[in-house]
Amino acid sequence: MEDKEKLEWFEKAVKFQLEGMIFMTMKSRKDGAGSWVIEDMQVSKILNSNLEWEDELPKSKRDESFMIRTRFDFETAKAMFDQYKMFAEME
Repeated sequence: MEDKEKLEWFEKAVKFQLEGMIFMTMKSRKDGAGSWVIEDMQVSKILNSNLEWEDELPKSKRDESFMIRTRFDFETAKAMFDQYKMFAEME
């Protein structure tokens, strides 16, 4: 997908269904770049950089460590989910 096409999608969408009740959701946008999470809506968990599911914390309890391990740019979020799927299929 070309950058121009991505921009058109980003302008229109903030959530993409990946599989079942798992979504990639934009949580914020700063300077034109989105901050994305992978969330399982069925169990109210988000995928972290260790490929583990954890609770989404209230804004007042989110520290820098939490944000680093749970927020990703678009490409990284998509890659994280692909990696998670490969890991989950091996179990």
